[in-house]
Amino acid sequence: MTRCATISGRGMGMMHGGNFHNHPDAEVVAVCDMDPELLAKAKEHFGIPGYPTIEELLANCDPDLVLLIVNETRRIPPLRQLLEAGQNVFTEKPLCGLEGQERLREEDLGIAAPAIATWRDSNLKFGIDFNYRFMHHFRKLHDDVAEGRLGEIRMVHARAHFNCWSHVIDQILWTVGRPEWVSVVGDPNESRGWGRLIHIGWENGVIGSLSGTNLWGYDDHPLRVKVLGDEFYAEAKGLEGSYSRRKANNSEIEEVWEAEQDKPEMPESFKRMADGVIKAIHADTPFPADGEAAWNELLFEAAVHRSALQNNARVFLADVEEDAFA
Repeated sequence: MTRCATISGRGMGMMHGGNFHNHPDAEVVAVCDMDPELLAKAKEHFGIPGYPTIEELLANCDPDLVLLIVNETRRIPPLRQLLEAGQNVFTEKPLCGLEGQERLREEDLGIAAPAIATWRDSNLKFGIDFNYRFMHHFRKLHDDVAEGRLGEIRMVHARAHFNCWSHVIDQILWTVGRPEWVSVVGDPNESRGWGRLIHIGWENGVIGSLSGTNLWGYDDHPLRVKVLGDEFYAEAKGLEGSYSRRKANNSEIEEVWEAEQDKPEMPESFKRMADGVIKAIHADTPFPADGEAAWNELLFEAAVHRSALQNNARVFLADVEEDAFA
């Protein structure tokens, strides 16, 4: 049985805590929140001890896994504290910065780098909640690419509402790999937020694009990712869930999948992620989306920010990473 401690008595913390607590091989044994009212509610909900600080939590509890679900602007200091205390950690995305259109600037990467270095130097497990990886349509796209069913990959095209921004970046990197460079059109100093048109290049010659804004509605899906190979192309889109694979240079359908209306993918994806994390602990394997996934998403965003500040310059992710650890 995996003993979990939850840091957060707010909505997302309670949701994640519930998914782990309801897992047959896990239980939440302690909760931590500095807000007395939230702490009291969480203690009553789970029927477990609660503590107002991480120090008191760790002094009175030795969990197998800590669920760190605090606000994204406050994740790095407690993450380092937990890792330095020898704790396995699962946290929400993004690792730092702000969710949405003003989420991350390049200087934030330097804040996250020491925590990543601490994790890399340890034997601990650290993961992040990129739960879209557990939606059937996005997994179908990933597996078709990984197993070569599209042929040689030539191009990637994606778009997203900023509410799904971290996830669409992760989907691209998870499915196609970390790119070599980005080149960005967009003004990061726009007072009302900014729209981004990102050109992407991989070392193997694959090219791609990603566009994002909060001006799109949800009528045409808040995110979609299309991967084009020389034999087939495939697209996964939406939060409800749909997937199609077609012959290259043709509209002939090879496969179509849509989620059933009474079985939405979003709530189930959180439960599947919790299951994947617990199974990884028992098998002593990396979490489904580990610290490298968390870091690469931030690194991509930092490169995007640098390119935008340099008027669409081609920015290499390796250079940004080197500067972050300098």
